[in-house]
Order: sequence, then structure tokens, then C-alpha cells
Amino acid sequence: MQQREIGARRERSLAIIHREPELLVPGDVDFIAHALVVPATDPGEIEWRDANVEKIAMDLAKAFEEAEGANVKFVHTPSLARAAGLPEHPGFDLLSLRHDNQQRCIEVKGRVGTGEIEITDNEWARACNLRSDYWLYVVYHCGTPTPQLVRVQDPFGNLLVRPFSRTQSVERTIRATVESSGVKIGHTQILEVGEIQ
Repeated sequence: MQQREIGARRERSLAIIHREPELLVPGDVDFIAHALVVPATDPGEIEWRDANVEKIAMDLAKAFEEAEGANVKFVHTPSLARAAGLPEHPGFDLLSLRHDNQQRCIEVKGRVGTGEIEITDNEWARACNLRSDYWLYVVYHCGTPTPQLVRVQDPFGNLLVRPFSRTQSVERTIRATVESSGVKIGHTQILEVGEIQ
């Protein structure tokens, strides 16, 4: 009899929970403050934000791989790549060695929200050469408490891209111009092809 009562109580509780949204009614609205949020234009702020977005994306990708039981090494700088036995510019950010002797070469891209990503010529060439061993991990919404990881195996074979080339001026202690080129990939396509975590 007690077991039957538990089932009936559960059904009543669920019915109340499902009805709660219908019982909400809007009240008076009081404006406390108004704010206008504009994108940062200060190069220092932009550089700081981009560095944090990349760190969030890299940390999330590494944590995902480690949760899968992999031994993960950062290889995104020349010194880290050399320490892992790779060339100075391997064309990916993480080297993941899995328990089944599978190797994943992972390029990580982070975005504050959503939007297209850019892959350099070096990264795209490695994706072409490594094919199924090359993974693209894109972390969207790095500017929120709930970033979203999307993984694409063999991006060279699975994604359509469009080339880009640009010259930008870099100002540190001296003025210089840097030319970069590679490919761009839209976020809709990544979401369609990728595995969402």
C-alpha cells in the first residue's frame, strides 16, 4: 500500500511541477539601470579577451580528452612542441595519446559566442596530411558559464571552406605588418558535421 502511495504522490508532484509555468504572471517592471554594451576597441583589451577565450577552449578540450582516459600534451608553442618530440610548428594545439594506441592531433578554436573560425595554411595542411588522426575542437560560448564543445574528425574531408588572406599591422615596440592566410569555416557547418558535447 505504501508503494502505491509513493507512485500516486510522485504523479501529483509532477503534475504540480508541469503546471507551475502556467501560474506565473508578469508583474510591474522597475528599471534599475540601463546599459549599453559595445565591443572593445582597445588593442590591449582585445588581446586579453582573445587570450582568455583560447585558454578556456584549450582547457576544456584537454579536460574532455583526459576524461576519456587520454594522456594529453599541449603543443601550441614551439618549446612545448619540441618537448613532445614534434617540429616547432606542428599545425595543431594538443597531442592526445589514447589507451588504444590511437593518436589525436587536435586543433582547438575558441569563440566568445558563435561565428566562423579561421584555420591557418599550416593547420589546414596538417589536416590534409593527417586526415582521420586530425581533429578540430571548436568551443563556442567561451564568454559564458556554459561553453559548448563541438568536435570534427577529419575536417579536411568533412568541411567546406573558403580561403582568406589579410595583411594587418602589429604594433608592439616597432611597427610591422603581418600577412596571414588560411581558410574560414562557418559555425553552422561545424554544428551540422560535428559531435556536440
